[in-house]
Formats: sequence, structure tokens, C-alpha cells
Amino acid sequence: MNALGLIFADSYDGALDKLTEKRTLAAVPFGARYRVVDFLLSNMVNAGIHDIGITTTGKYDSLMHHLRSGAPWDLDRKRSRLAFLPPYTSYNGGGIPENRLEAIQNNLQYLKSLPHKYVLMSGCNYVANIDFEKAFEYHIASGARITALYTKTDLHRQQELEVMEYTIEEDGRISGHKNAELGDEIRPLSINTYIMEREDLIEIAERSRRQGKHSFRHEILFPMIDAGEKVMSYEIPAPVLFMEDLSTYLRHSLKLLKADVRDALFHVDGRPILTNVKDSAPARYGDNAKVTNSLIADGTVIEGEVRNSIIFRGVRVGRDTVVENSVIMTDVTIGDGVRLNYAVIDKDAIIQDCRSLSGYITHPFYMGVNEVI
Repeated sequence: MNALGLIFADSYDGALDKLTEKRTLAAVPFGARYRVVDFLLSNMVNAGIHDIGITTTGKYDSLMHHLRSGAPWDLDRKRSRLAFLPPYTSYNGGGIPENRLEAIQNNLQYLKSLPHKYVLMSGCNYVANIDFEKAFEYHIASGARITALYTKTDLHRQQELEVMEYTIEEDGRISGHKNAELGDEIRPLSINTYIMEREDLIEIAERSRRQGKHSFRHEILFPMIDAGEKVMSYEIPAPVLFMEDLSTYLRHSLKLLKADVRDALFHVDGRPILTNVKDSAPARYGDNAKVTNSLIADGTVIEGEVRNSIIFRGVRVGRDTVVENSVIMTDVTIGDGVRLNYAVIDKDAIIQDCRSLSGYITHPFYMGVNEVI
């Protein structure tokens, strides 16, 4: 594939609130053994993209520790690589970027150093198994200046988040845009993933810097659509699970307990989801353990009962404890006689004996990294 990938690792960091206090959104754990970035990286590599840059602004230690040289994704090659693009990496870069266009402007030197004709750029606010190769074929055949990827779904995320709804003509051209309203109606919503020519993106970034522009969507994409330029749409047929607030994180994590969703993410021929594998002993279940409809990672010890939950590596669930409708991250210790319901427990937390912690799917209970209750 004659294309490079550009990933914006901390798009929508603020929306996930406490989950991104100590890590960037791309590094948020998901699905018992993965990080959110694993899905986007795997999608790009599966499409033959092997030059990938990841822009970051801060809190990227966890992300860099997870990705390292990119070897699990075959990105540690001699002539292509995984590149981290933190602030101040070039002599002519600006300060810490506050949005996508500023991140592009700060990394013009990186974009100019590569020979590829096309660029695929995306935030990390969703997980999906996407056939980017077909998206590129569609973009090239359509002759579009920009192809914007979208999914058809309803909207139940935080109202203050700006989610864009497209108006799409029969030929696939985007003719309008507006802020989507909350509701059950199925409509075409942007996933903020775009395909365009690299030289065009460089020219746009240089011109927009001179003009003092800062927003890719509001000052570049939307004016193109309003002016009638050829901005095409490409629908993602696979499920797209958004990670844009704590409620959707829990809701979409628990969707993995449905076989059809797991199959659409992990069991697609020729499109595996790769991650940095860590060797652990198999999960151990006590004599009175009971597990129902849950994902249990290796290295766990289950002495109590787990229902409809996702348990990461190294978790200990004590005797007479019931965990349900929850996500328990790496190396959490849950004591005896505990009750957890609709909870998101971050890594290395400790819940002492006989505690009862509960939220709801729309307002999950959250416990932070290294916290003790």
C-alpha cells in the first residue's frame, strides 16, 4: 500500500476523564488483553501500511512502553517504521498541539520525509476491525480530494461531545454536516478518519499555518464540503465501538460478551488484531469459583463469582465475592465478600474485604490506578 498512517493518540482524552488521567486515550486497556491503539494499528498493518506516525502531547509513557519498536505489528522494519511524534520534535514545530491540524502542522518535517502518495489519519476514540484496503480502493476510484469514513449508528454519548452527522448524496458525496443530537435514530456519524493525498495534506498544513487556522474539521473539511468540493464518504460495515466517555467505555466493553461482536472484531479472515503479548500462567479457579458469560485473561485467580464481566491479567477475585457487569483491569486485588456491579476498576487498585461498590451502565462506578478502598 502506497500510504502512511497518522494516528492522533490523545483525541478526546478529556471525554474519558479519569481513565486518561495517567495515560493517553490510545493506551486505554480494552478487551482483557488489548489497548485501544492495537485495533487501529492492526487495521493499518493489515492493509499494508507500514509507515505509521503517532502524535502525542503528554502522558505517553504507558503508550510507548506498550508499543516499543512496533515489532508485534511488524513495524520494526529497515525501510519503514513506527514513529512517535511528541511535541517539539522539529526545529520549526509549534508548541503543544491542541487539535489535529496543529499536530499536523507541527510534524510537517515527518510528512515531507516520506515518499508515500496517500495518508490515512485517524483518532483513537473507537475500536473496530476495518478493511482500510477497500476504503483506499474506493477513495482512488472516486477521485475524491478527501474521503471521510463514517458508521451508521445511534448516539448516546455525552451531549457536550461534538459528534458530526453527514448528509450523503446517492453517489456518496458529502453535501452537508451538522452536530448530531442524542437519540435512537440511526444516522451516518463521522469517526474522524480520513484519506487524502500526502502532498495535498502538506500544502493544506503549510497554508493553514500561515493563515492562523487551527481546526481540521471546522476550517478545512467543512469549508470544502460547503464549497462543493469532492469530499466522499465511505461507510464502515463492521461494528464500531466508540470510547468517548466512561459510560460508552463500559457499555462497549461489555458488548464483547456477545459472540457476534467478538467475531466481527477478532475472527475476520486475514485481518487479525495484534497486541504486545505478555506471557502469564493460565487463569486459576478455586473450588467454589463460578464464572458466567465473562472474558477472563491469563494470570488471574478466581475464588468467587464473576458474571457478565471482563477481567484483565493478574486480577485476584476473593472468596464469596461477586463481580458483575464490570471491567477489572490488570493486577487488581479484590478481597473476600466484596460486591461489585457496573464498575470500572483501574490497574493495581485494591478493594478490601466486605466492600460493596455499585454504579449503573449510564453512570459506572470508577476506581483509579493504585487506589485502595
